[in-house]
Amino acid sequence: MNILDAQVDWREDVGNDPRLEVLVDETPDRSELRFEHEDGLWTAIDNGYVEYFAWSGDGNDGGFSGRSFEITTVDGEQVTLEGPWSSRAGCVNKRRFGPVVDVRLATDPSVLEKGYTFQTGTLTLAAAKQAIDLTDDRAHLERVVKFDSDEPYWIPVRENVGDA
Repeated sequence: MNILDAQVDWREDVGNDPRLEVLVDETPDRSELRFEHEDGLWTAIDNGYVEYFAWSGDGNDGGFSGRSFEITTVDGEQVTLEGPWSSRAGCVNKRRFGPVVDVRLATDPSVLEKGYTFQTGTLTLAAAKQAIDLTDDRAHLERVVKFDSDEPYWIPVRENVGDA
């Protein structure tokens, strides 16, 4: 996966955090990824690309409408996650896998131009920093802590450039 371009949706018309939107040449196929797990969180990292699921086994199978996902562990074991949940970057960051940043991903340049039809995705913090440096905005990623569980997140913020 190579990062080609990026922009920030500042979401100024709503109360949500800004989102980094990233154009990449390709995303790895899940069959190429190797997952590790800790506390029911299954995470794979490949060249800046991150994929994760929350799944603790039997009885934890209501996510993705019960859909099954075949994954391979770092030890080469084939595991079927039945109905895992999608989780979020803050949960990953509280474990040894982070830091990671949830972003919007696209492989089609027209998606970046239109500003919609992205897929949800996650990058390592290093890859997200590389992406934000490609934006037209003077911006950086800032660490914030959210929720009662003190989950760390990195969100885009504008540089303070002073009065021009």
